[in-house]
Amino acid sequence: MSDLVRISMSLENSLLENFDEYVENQGYPTRSEAIKALMRQSLSEQAWTQNQLVAGSVTLVYDHHRQGIVKRLMDVQHDFGAVIVSTQHVHLDHHHCLEIIVVKGKASLIRELVGVFKSMKGVKHNSPVMVSVGKSLA
Repeated sequence: MSDLVRISMSLENSLLENFDEYVENQGYPTRSEAIKALMRQSLSEQAWTQNQLVAGSVTLVYDHHRQGIVKRLMDVQHDFGAVIVSTQHVHLDHHHCLEIIVVKGKASLIRELVGVFKSMKGVKHNSPVMVSVGKSLA
């Protein structure tokens, strides 16, 4: 037996027209797929704000020639080892590196990690992407 449940909703025609345009522009095959994606996104945002278990990545771009930045980045990553799953390092050009840090843990600790990176001189880009972990992604 299928786990699918059918629902109905009432909304203004103009809202539906705008949503249908969104569905087409985003490349969703159906309204249902678009609504499911938006629901999952909203549940992930809730997990992030309610200090639930989350997973995701933190993307950094930094100037590795900046005095002491590599050591500071390594020290921070060691300090937050409990939530860091893995890292990937990429050389962008002679001065700039991209670091992708995969994280999993309580949202508050990951927000703290992102804040530490944000305050570091030499970090030019700091972008977290988080998703909920668990049943809310069904």
